[in-house]
Amino acid sequence: MKAIQNLIAEALRAAECRDARAAWVKRTSDRWLKEHLEVDDRLTEAVVRLSEEEFERLADAELGKVDALMAQIRAALDEDKWPRALHVSGL
Repeated sequence: MKAIQNLIAEALRAAECRDARAAWVKRTSDRWLKEHLEVDDRLTEAVVRLSEEEFERLADAELGKVDALMAQIRAALDEDKWPRALHVSGL
């Protein structure tokens, strides 16, 4: 009976981890989209008031922020590299 309870507990833990991972991807991708739209707005406003060199520096910095979020998502999905809180043995 104890072995069966352990198997059930492990299956539940794996399902909880899967759900937590899905929620993390949803939250992070929502954040990425929000930040990307904000960057678009800032760059649209900046293009008329900055020199080309200043604009490029700003664009690189701003896009670097959203690229970093996407890199986290891609690492999780493509390489199975999840944030530490989302690690469970067997997954």
